[in-house]
Amino acid sequence: MYSIYFERHRQKDNSLYRMNLVKKLAGFVLKIILISLIIFFLLASTQTSAARYGDINGDGRIDVNDVVLAMRHALGMESLDGERKVRADVNGDGAVNVQDVSLIMQTSLGLIDSFPGLGAHLVDEFIVADGISPGNKFVIVTLDVSDPGSYQVSLGEKDLDYSGSIEGFIGEVDEADAVREKVRVIKR
Repeated sequence: MYSIYFERHRQKDNSLYRMNLVKKLAGFVLKIILISLIIFFLLASTQTSAARYGDINGDGRIDVNDVVLAMRHALGMESLDGERKVRADVNGDGAVNVQDVSLIMQTSLGLIDSFPGLGAHLVDEFIVADGISPGNKFVIVTLDVSDPGSYQVSLGEKDLDYSGSIEGFIGEVDEADAVREKVRVIKR
Protein backbone atom coordinates (compact mmCIF):
# COMPACT_ATOMS: atom_id res chain seq x y z
CA MET A 1 0.00 0.00 0.00
CA TYR A 2 2.78 2.35 0.90
CA SER A 3 4.57 1.64 -2.36
CA ILE A 4 1.39 2.38 -4.39
CA TYR A 5 1.00 5.72 -2.58
CA PHE A 6 4.67 6.51 -3.12
CA GLU A 7 4.44 5.59 -6.82
CA ARG A 8 1.36 7.81 -7.35
CA HIS A 9 2.99 10.63 -5.45
CA ARG A 10 6.14 10.27 -7.54
CA GLN A 11 4.08 10.30 -10.76
CA LYS A 12 2.30 13.41 -9.53
CA ASP A 13 5.66 15.03 -8.74
CA ASN A 14 6.97 14.05 -12.18
CA SER A 15 3.88 15.58 -13.83
CA LEU A 16 4.36 18.80 -11.86
CA TYR A 17 8.05 18.76 -12.67
CA ARG A 18 7.30 18.27 -16.38
CA MET A 19 4.70 21.07 -16.35
CA ASN A 20 7.13 23.42 -14.62
CA LEU A 21 9.86 22.41 -17.05
CA VAL A 22 7.56 23.06 -20.04
CA LYS A 23 6.56 26.45 -18.59
CA LYS A 24 10.19 27.39 -18.02
CA LEU A 25 11.16 26.20 -21.49
CA ALA A 26 8.28 28.13 -23.10
CA GLY A 27 9.28 31.24 -21.15
CA PHE A 28 12.89 30.81 -22.25
CA VAL A 29 11.86 30.40 -25.91
CA LEU A 30 9.65 33.49 -25.71
CA LYS A 31 12.53 35.48 -24.21
CA ILE A 32 14.86 34.34 -27.02
CA ILE A 33 12.28 35.32 -29.65
CA LEU A 34 11.72 38.70 -27.99
CA ILE A 35 15.47 39.41 -27.74
CA SER A 36 15.93 38.35 -31.39
CA LEU A 37 13.15 40.69 -32.51
CA ILE A 38 14.60 43.57 -30.51
CA ILE A 39 18.06 43.00 -31.99
CA PHE A 40 16.59 42.73 -35.50
CA PHE A 41 14.69 46.01 -35.19
CA LEU A 42 17.65 47.78 -33.60
CA LEU A 43 19.94 46.68 -36.42
CA ALA A 44 17.36 47.58 -39.04
CA SER A 45 16.85 51.05 -37.55
CA THR A 46 20.57 51.77 -37.19
CA GLN A 47 21.65 51.02 -40.75
CA THR A 48 24.10 53.54 -42.03
CA SER A 49 22.53 56.31 -44.00
CA ALA A 50 24.81 55.45 -46.89
CA ALA A 51 22.89 52.25 -47.46
CA ARG A 52 19.69 54.23 -47.81
CA TYR A 53 20.76 57.00 -50.19
CA GLY A 54 18.57 56.88 -53.28
CA ASP A 55 15.87 54.90 -51.45
CA ILE A 56 13.66 57.96 -50.99
CA ASN A 57 10.48 56.14 -49.99
CA GLY A 58 12.37 53.91 -47.53
CA ASP A 59 11.13 50.57 -48.86
CA GLY A 60 14.63 49.07 -48.96
CA ARG A 61 14.98 49.23 -52.76
CA ILE A 62 16.04 51.87 -55.25
CA ASP A 63 13.40 51.62 -57.95
CA VAL A 64 11.11 53.61 -60.25
CA ASN A 65 9.09 54.88 -57.27
CA ASP A 66 12.20 56.64 -55.94
CA VAL A 67 12.92 58.06 -59.40
CA VAL A 68 9.39 59.49 -59.58
CA LEU A 69 9.66 61.06 -56.12
CA ALA A 70 13.00 62.69 -56.99
CA MET A 71 11.67 63.89 -60.34
CA ARG A 72 8.53 65.39 -58.79
CA HIS A 73 10.67 67.25 -56.26
CA ALA A 74 13.15 68.47 -58.88
CA LEU A 75 10.25 69.78 -61.01
CA GLY A 76 8.64 71.49 -58.00
CA MET A 77 5.54 69.28 -58.12
CA GLU A 78 6.13 67.79 -54.67
CA SER A 79 8.37 68.78 -51.80
CA LEU A 80 10.53 66.21 -50.04
CA ASP A 81 11.24 66.85 -46.39
CA GLY A 82 13.68 65.70 -43.73
CA GLU A 83 15.22 62.27 -44.22
CA ARG A 84 13.59 61.78 -47.63
CA LYS A 85 15.28 64.91 -48.94
CA VAL A 86 18.65 63.82 -47.54
CA ARG A 87 18.30 60.38 -49.19
CA ALA A 88 17.38 62.00 -52.52
CA ASP A 89 20.52 64.19 -52.64
CA VAL A 90 22.74 61.41 -53.96
CA ASN A 91 25.38 63.64 -55.56
CA GLY A 92 26.00 65.50 -52.30
CA ASP A 93 25.55 69.03 -53.66
CA GLY A 94 22.93 70.00 -51.06
CA ALA A 95 19.98 70.10 -53.48
CA VAL A 96 17.71 67.55 -55.13
CA ASN A 97 17.89 68.27 -58.84
CA VAL A 98 18.05 66.65 -62.28
CA GLN A 99 21.52 65.22 -61.60
CA ASP A 100 20.14 63.33 -58.59
CA VAL A 101 17.18 62.07 -60.63
CA SER A 102 19.57 60.81 -63.31
CA LEU A 103 21.79 59.01 -60.79
CA ILE A 104 18.82 57.40 -59.01
CA MET A 105 17.41 56.31 -62.39
CA GLN A 106 20.75 54.79 -63.42
CA THR A 107 20.97 52.93 -60.12
CA SER A 108 17.41 51.62 -60.41
CA LEU A 109 18.25 50.27 -63.89
CA GLY A 110 21.46 48.66 -62.63
CA LEU A 111 23.72 50.87 -64.76
CA ILE A 112 25.69 52.13 -61.74
CA ASP A 113 26.10 50.64 -58.27
CA SER A 114 27.17 53.66 -56.22
CA PHE A 115 26.65 57.40 -56.15
CA PRO A 116 29.76 59.47 -56.96
CA GLY A 117 28.96 62.31 -54.52
CA LEU A 118 27.87 60.06 -51.71
CA GLY A 119 31.28 60.20 -50.09
CA ALA A 120 30.73 63.79 -49.02
CA HIS A 121 27.96 62.56 -46.71
CA LEU A 122 30.25 60.04 -45.00
CA VAL A 123 33.23 62.34 -44.47
CA ASP A 124 33.84 63.09 -40.81
CA GLU A 125 36.96 65.24 -41.25
CA PHE A 126 38.61 66.67 -44.34
CA ILE A 127 42.08 68.21 -43.95
CA VAL A 128 43.99 69.86 -46.80
CA ALA A 129 47.67 70.83 -46.67
CA ASP A 130 50.24 71.87 -49.25
CA GLY A 131 51.44 69.00 -51.38
CA ILE A 132 54.99 68.13 -52.31
CA SER A 133 54.45 68.65 -56.03
CA PRO A 134 53.39 72.06 -57.36
CA GLY A 135 49.64 72.26 -58.02
CA ASN A 136 48.93 69.36 -55.68
CA LYS A 137 47.42 69.23 -52.21
CA PHE A 138 47.91 66.65 -49.50
CA VAL A 139 44.57 65.49 -48.05
CA ILE A 140 43.52 63.47 -45.02
CA VAL A 141 39.97 62.10 -45.03
CA THR A 142 38.36 60.34 -42.07
CA LEU A 143 34.96 58.72 -42.42
CA ASP A 144 31.98 58.70 -40.10
CA VAL A 145 31.64 54.89 -40.22
CA SER A 146 32.38 52.06 -37.80
CA ASP A 147 35.07 50.42 -39.95
CA PRO A 148 36.79 52.91 -42.28
CA GLY A 149 39.13 50.16 -43.51
CA SER A 150 36.29 48.55 -45.47
CA TYR A 151 35.86 51.52 -47.80
CA GLN A 152 37.68 52.89 -50.83
CA VAL A 153 38.05 56.68 -50.90
CA SER A 154 38.86 58.59 -54.08
CA LEU A 155 39.35 62.21 -55.03
CA GLY A 156 39.28 62.85 -58.76
CA GLU A 157 41.25 60.05 -60.42
CA LYS A 158 43.31 59.30 -57.29
CA ASP A 159 42.47 56.55 -54.78
CA LEU A 160 43.64 57.57 -51.32
CA ASP A 161 45.67 55.14 -49.22
CA TYR A 162 44.20 53.86 -45.96
CA SER A 163 46.33 54.47 -42.88
CA GLY A 164 45.43 52.29 -39.92
CA SER A 165 47.38 54.51 -37.53
CA ILE A 166 45.06 57.47 -38.13
CA GLU A 167 42.07 55.35 -39.23
CA GLY A 168 41.74 57.53 -42.29
CA PHE A 169 42.73 57.95 -45.90
CA ILE A 170 45.69 60.01 -47.08
CA GLY A 171 47.17 61.05 -50.37
CA GLU A 172 48.31 63.83 -52.67
CA VAL A 173 45.78 64.98 -55.27
CA ASP A 174 45.39 67.66 -57.89
CA GLU A 175 44.50 71.01 -56.28
CA ALA A 176 41.18 71.16 -58.18
CA ASP A 177 40.14 67.82 -56.65
CA ALA A 178 41.06 68.74 -53.07
CA VAL A 179 37.51 69.64 -52.01
CA ARG A 180 35.22 67.72 -49.69
CA GLU A 181 32.36 67.62 -52.21
CA LYS A 182 34.49 65.59 -54.65
CA VAL A 183 35.14 62.72 -52.22
CA ARG A 184 33.88 59.40 -53.58
CA VAL A 185 33.40 56.56 -51.12
CA ILE A 186 32.75 52.99 -52.21
CA LYS A 187 32.04 50.22 -49.73
CA ARG A 188 34.20 47.17 -50.50
